[in-house]
Amino acid sequence: MIYFISRNILKLLFKTFFRLRIVGSANCPKTGPLIIAPNHTSFLDPLIAGFVVPRPLNFMARSSLFRNRIFGNILKSVNAFPLKREGADVGAMRLAIDKLCHGKAVLIFPEGTRSKDGNLGAPRAGIGLLAARSGANILPCYIKGSREALPKGAIFPRFKKITVYVGKPLKIEKNSSEKEYYMQIAEDTMATIRALKKNED
Repeated sequence: MIYFISRNILKLLFKTFFRLRIVGSANCPKTGPLIIAPNHTSFLDPLIAGFVVPRPLNFMARSSLFRNRIFGNILKSVNAFPLKREGADVGAMRLAIDKLCHGKAVLIFPEGTRSKDGNLGAPRAGIGLLAARSGANILPCYIKGSREALPKGAIFPRFKKITVYVGKPLKIEKNSSEKEYYMQIAEDTMATIRALKKNED
């Protein structure tokens, strides 16, 4: 309940101040395990990704944000779970896989981190591992304008237009052992995001 109330209020604010527009929202599956895979250029991106799917979205947040009990409880109420930034957090990945295996939607940025210059970066294998081990479909998205709305280092947002282009789901075959397959999934996902950007341009 808290998740949807917060989501709807924030979405209204984004539509008002950032003229938020979502193109291709019909491509989002309403049921089944799903990985939301957008590009990442701004701290606004996790919020924006939540507006794309008409269902609760689970996402990882750095573990330090959970140290404050009150703020940590707020994050948990909107389906966030902690991720250790140092090294590979096997526990967080296992939890994400478990959520996917139970038919939930999980957000992961294929690039693994924010772009420094706004350009699309190289993908990491993590998204491929999640998809291959859970059999979840991947929903590629291209977010345009979030970096201009909240650049790296900025404290206050600028009211720039934000548009999200949603691609068709990538169907992934379940395979838990081939690491090369993980990377191929990641590269295919980024190729689709690049195509969405190219078509928009």
